[in-house]
Amino acid sequence: MATGSAVRQIEAPWVWTPTVLSGQSGWVFPLDDAALLEIDKAYVQALDKLQGQKEKFATLTAADFPLPTLSEKLQKISAEISDGRGLALLRGLPVEKYDRDELVIILWGLGSHLGVGISQSYRGDMIGDVMDMSHEGDIRRAYRSPRPLYLHVDPVDIVGLLCLRPSRTGGQSLIASGLAIHNTILTERPDLMPYLYRGYYYHHSEAESTGEPPTTSYRVPVFKEVGGRIVCNFNANTIGRSIAEDGLEHDPQAIEAFELFKEVTQRDEIVHRLNFEPGDLQLLNNRVMMHGRTEFDDWPEIERKRHLLRVWLMKPDWATWPDDMHCGPPDTV
Repeated sequence: MATGSAVRQIEAPWVWTPTVLSGQSGWVFPLDDAALLEIDKAYVQALDKLQGQKEKFATLTAADFPLPTLSEKLQKISAEISDGRGLALLRGLPVEKYDRDELVIILWGLGSHLGVGISQSYRGDMIGDVMDMSHEGDIRRAYRSPRPLYLHVDPVDIVGLLCLRPSRTGGQSLIASGLAIHNTILTERPDLMPYLYRGYYYHHSEAESTGEPPTTSYRVPVFKEVGGRIVCNFNANTIGRSIAEDGLEHDPQAIEAFELFKEVTQRDEIVHRLNFEPGDLQLLNNRVMMHGRTEFDDWPEIERKRHLLRVWLMKPDWATWPDDMHCGPPDTV
């Protein structure tokens, strides 16, 4: 299989290593007292718009959650996500001041200034609760368990994670530049790159719930040029199931490329580790960033458990995602 002309070393702000990222502060945006007051006022206005019906938060738009002063910082965050490092950390939201439902409205309101919120699962969740749900007996999805989450991308443009409470131990946020992984593999094993550009079939664990075919009828590229940029799309679980359970990949080199990609995503020189603090809002460009989480040990009391709120945002002004990069129903991690 010949290497196409698109396979090249990528040079862009979103290609970074943890050493470089740790020495930079331009992707961290602390909230000052004026910003917190503005958010609080916007929440009150949004609640009035909802007439007290907090469960209808997804009807809110940016106009319903006005942030005239903070909007300048949000524009910088948007630029950082779109054309900068591909990530941003909004820090200092006083989560202890609000209950879960109030924080859902605030997270949705902030997100409405950055993109268009969409459903995250076949259940229609507009805001996801990322926590260990062992007490409910439902830990099929890794994000609802204390198991590690290996580096992956979500099927959306931007993912936001707001930390309400960290775990007792562990649970570090893992972030990596998907294009730094691209460059690493291209340097070490250029012969395997065509298989990553060709891609793999995806087998979805939630297909029975959604009514969709369990496996894609097409290969989903790991790397592809979209809108003039090389993007990254990888989920080891769904690819692994198509290989192990469906037997859809027979080329030893394609499987070797898959295994090498997974190995590179675990290297210390690739993965940036972040300890979430209450009030941290991590925002990632899913087209160029990968994210995951280390295993954690949690508190036994439900009210003390590690708890993040997740929002998914689409960017209508970004290049349209090609059909073969759609990897099936959400909630596959």
